[in-house]
Amino acid sequence: MNDKTVLSQSAGKHLRDNADMTVMMRPEIIVKLIDGNGKITQTFSFLHAFTVGRAPDNDIVIANKLVSRHHLEIKYQSVWVVYDLNSANGVYVSKQRINEKAPLSLPALVALSKSGPFLEITAPDQSAQPSLHEGINAKHDEAPSSFPSGQTGSVQKNYNQAELKARLLSESDAGEFGHYTRMVRKIIHEDRISHKRSYTKIIWSVSILFLVACLLIAYQQISLSKSRNLAIDMFYDIKTLEVSLSQAEIRLTESAEVLALTMNAILNKKLEMDQQKIAAEQQSIEAERKLIAKKRQKLNEMRQRYQQYVNEAKTFNFSFSSQSHYEDELILKVARGFGESELELPEGFISEVKRYIDYWKQSERLQQAMAHLEALGHSPLIIDTLAREGLPLYFAYLPLQESNYDANAIGPETRFGIAKGAWQFLPDTGQEYGLRPGPLAHKPKYDEQDERFNFEQATRAGAKYLKYLYSTEAQASGLLVLASYNYGQTRIRQALNQMPDNPRERNFWKFIQQSELPKETYDYVLYIFSAAVIGEDPLHFGFGFKPLVN
Repeated sequence: MNDKTVLSQSAGKHLRDNADMTVMMRPEIIVKLIDGNGKITQTFSFLHAFTVGRAPDNDIVIANKLVSRHHLEIKYQSVWVVYDLNSANGVYVSKQRINEKAPLSLPALVALSKSGPFLEITAPDQSAQPSLHEGINAKHDEAPSSFPSGQTGSVQKNYNQAELKARLLSESDAGEFGHYTRMVRKIIHEDRISHKRSYTKIIWSVSILFLVACLLIAYQQISLSKSRNLAIDMFYDIKTLEVSLSQAEIRLTESAEVLALTMNAILNKKLEMDQQKIAAEQQSIEAERKLIAKKRQKLNEMRQRYQQYVNEAKTFNFSFSSQSHYEDELILKVARGFGESELELPEGFISEVKRYIDYWKQSERLQQAMAHLEALGHSPLIIDTLAREGLPLYFAYLPLQESNYDANAIGPETRFGIAKGAWQFLPDTGQEYGLRPGPLAHKPKYDEQDERFNFEQATRAGAKYLKYLYSTEAQASGLLVLASYNYGQTRIRQALNQMPDNPRERNFWKFIQQSELPKETYDYVLYIFSAAVIGEDPLHFGFGFKPLVN
């Protein structure tokens, strides 16, 4: 029943009651409003029906949270009858909750909820009898909810608030208690038991929830550890296979080149050679190509499974989305792209990368270099060449740090010679990877005959050199490749060879923990790495160039 319905019904009842008064005289009743401490707060008299509740449109308004907006109605029907207006905490007569309505035997004590407030209802000729409400603060209560016939009042005693509280809430039944005091004590006792049971249920529920939470946390930690270990094991299986494949592809390329040279020599010099041997060598090379292709396919499948393990491990890590979290994810992605284990990043590495990102933001060099590369249209050439060699595409940022993608760049003179071109090859290293030096190779001058200045040829040579480093000392660690490229593959070899010969132990994370890189090389690696992170989402970091690696 909603408030509007109650108001409507109440108004209608008042009209009917007023009309009835013209037909017959109803007995007057006295109504005393009593709070939970037994104190009379208001007194009313009624000849007609009246309502009681918290809403201001009631005849008796009680501002108490236990009282409903329209709690009860009392009206005369041969006798006075109390109606429960669908209240939340019920209407009690003689300690019993009524069901919809109940007749009143005056004097009567009506409770609005188990613990009050109360309405003491009497006829005018009963005013000399002991009041029901005095049982709350009297030592000898002779007034129950209705007086038994022949019952008389007894001496009343007033108690202060502390004494009254001690009397009603005492656990002991010692002492002389009147009927109403015993009734109130019983109500309080039953209410205590009800609350105790409720509290017990709450405590058990909370305990069970806590236990379930502990079990979930334990399961989460076990699952996280298991997924992480599986991902790490899979990662290094992939690295081992990558090293093996890179070495096999290098051998295959060398074999194919030797065979091609042999065939050219036969054609040019008309040499006689056993055709069966040539055919056998061709078949062997073709079989090796097919085997490598199968291994490449297996490698791709392993990479997919590895990503699944990583995703499973991440599902147990709860974190809020933020700019910092987004940048952390980009750094993890680039680490994985360079062939480093994102699950084993050293403490502080992410903050270190962000520090170098800030260095790029404070300079125009990155924006200008990327604009120069875009203007030349060399981005597809770099990416395609690295992809053909099966290398991490983030190596495309290496010539950024070497020369700002300047094909005519000339480095300083060193005891090893002068580095030239976008990839900054030294004369001997360039010649080893197919770049013919010009007559001015050892002079800090541009030389159009020096193939190191040819961007396309230098890019192919750079990719071959990176693949060699990737498959040998670096053990498929992209960041070790960068360090070797800058520091000098022969000079860094000694430090690398002191580490175990497998990707699990020979990687950049372990290397920087066990060996000290020169400041120049450390900066070199971190500048390239941070540029690759910026290249994942240039606009996010405040740059206007297009991403180099999609």
